[in-house]
Amino acid sequence: MSDGGGTSFLKHARTFAGLTLVSRVLGLVRDAVIVRILGVSGLGTAFGIAFQFPNTFRRLFGEGALSASLIPEYAGLLKNDPTLAHRFASLTVGVMAAGLGGVVLVLELGLLALLWLADVPEDGRRALVLLAAMLPYMPLVCITAALGGMLQTHGRFAAQAGAPIILNLCMIVAAAGSAYALGAPAETVALAVAAAVSLAGVLQVLWCLRDLRGTVHWTRDLEGAAVPARRMFRRMVPVVLGLGTIQIATLIESWVIVAWPLYQGPTISGHPYPLDEAAGAALYNAQRLYQFPLGIFGIALATAVFPTLARLADEPAAFAATLRRSIRLALFMGVPATLGLIWVSRDLTAVVYQGGAVDAEDTRRMAECLGMYAPLVGTYSLTHVLTRAFYARGDTSLPTRISIATVVLGLVLGTSLMWILRERGLALGGSLAAVVQIVWLVRAADARLGGGPAGPIFNAGTLGALARIGACGGVMLLALAGFSLLWPHEEGVSVAAHAVRLSADVMAGGAAYLGATALLCREDLRTLLNRSPRRAPISPS
Repeated sequence: MSDGGGTSFLKHARTFAGLTLVSRVLGLVRDAVIVRILGVSGLGTAFGIAFQFPNTFRRLFGEGALSASLIPEYAGLLKNDPTLAHRFASLTVGVMAAGLGGVVLVLELGLLALLWLADVPEDGRRALVLLAAMLPYMPLVCITAALGGMLQTHGRFAAQAGAPIILNLCMIVAAAGSAYALGAPAETVALAVAAAVSLAGVLQVLWCLRDLRGTVHWTRDLEGAAVPARRMFRRMVPVVLGLGTIQIATLIESWVIVAWPLYQGPTISGHPYPLDEAAGAALYNAQRLYQFPLGIFGIALATAVFPTLARLADEPAAFAATLRRSIRLALFMGVPATLGLIWVSRDLTAVVYQGGAVDAEDTRRMAECLGMYAPLVGTYSLTHVLTRAFYARGDTSLPTRISIATVVLGLVLGTSLMWILRERGLALGGSLAAVVQIVWLVRAADARLGGGPAGPIFNAGTLGALARIGACGGVMLLALAGFSLLWPHEEGVSVAAHAVRLSADVMAGGAAYLGATALLCREDLRTLLNRSPRRAPISPS
């Protein structure tokens, strides 16, 4: 039996993943340049938490609530009433530009008043100034996400996947140009990079608008568009409320827990605070490294499959088959990425970050955080796929409630563990909460998304495939452990030596995993490589 078109998303996933790979590589170059200039320091923490604010806003409105509600609504309108779809698109972008622009204006005035009236320590003032420079990026990146959702519905993924490349190039040019060409001090470099972020937002919107020419017909005639727009915004409400809690928790972690030493000093209520002013920089830079494989594999796959799932929402058997294949591919790529990241964390951190203002002790500190964050690659890869499956069925409430509960759990675990493990405790708390979230989502998927003729989502075939993927990951670890006996890891070596060791481990682990999957997971490997299996396609059951 056919999978109902379930493989059609794979071409888009490869396109999205390829461009995302370019973006992520440039992102690593960007981070490598910036951290070598700013260091693992109070200034590095100030920049990291300032950049976290527009990113949080993007996740809330741009890539979370808006995408979850816009794509199914827009896809339905295109199918049934293309003229109304164009009006709906015009109204959505207009409302976002006016509404979010107004929010940014209010926030800018609030920051100006705070800087003018409040007695804020120097590192704290730097964070507020950098935030003010980056705030215009917030509405721009949300509009980019909306335009990208429209492009995805039309089966065009290149523009949205390429938009982050613009951001990375702008930040690299600003950092390298101001520091190395002009010889500016680190504080000036940070401000130049912050301004480049807002400029990149303008360029990203123009980039997506260019790709939409001839596809969306922008119009001032909005007759009838208010009805689907209200429907979309009503669908957004539970996600906004849920993600609002999630993003508030993220901001609390960044601007209260991590930033405490910047504003209040090294103590709390007369007791030593477990984090110092550089903790935020260590966490931020470690996050950037685990987000590299997550963006290439997990998010790319979930983004590509979402429109397909939305189109198949009223075809239970085809929907279930597509979701099962996506789950298997998410873990087929996520398991080795997670295990490999834990294994190479020290060498990878040294190769990307060490040098300039970053010494070996800074590298060790960031690598330990990265090891705690690594499980998020596998768990988030699967979480993104399952969450979008719920969204495609119009169920935004359940995954949001699960996210709220697990984010609060992560915040509680992280703030408890940081008194023992310092910044590593915050990273470990997030990873433990993510495991709870994925277990919860798996159980909910079988209860809400399966059943009937389609059968459970996690049926015997899917569970067997996941067990084989886990076995292949075990083979990879055994190969790496054997390799380390022949070539033990050494401390205090040069960055070049770390690079050689990293390359060797990647090749050894990759060869072992591919060899194991060729024997145990042949069908998933062929699907990933876009080769037809010798046996019949996966049936919906």
